[in-house]
Amino acid sequence: MSRLMTALDQLDAAIDRLHSAVDAHLERHDSERARLAEELKALKTHHTALQTEARTVSNRLDAAIGRLKALVEG
Repeated sequence: MSRLMTALDQLDAAIDRLHSAVDAHLERHDSERARLAEELKALKTHHTALQTEARTVSNRLDAAIGRLKALVEG
């Protein structure tokens, strides 16, 4: 019976180690997910700012081209 008890104790210890490993993995996964979510949010904000800037530049270029055409046709 003592061999059975020893085996059960070892099994319990192995299960505890497995639980700890799974918990640690989930914590790392959650932390990585949060980091990626923050990075994505920052990139979206940057993308929006770049789109706004591109529209501004495009409008200014269109206006400059219009003025140049008016001068040439003058």
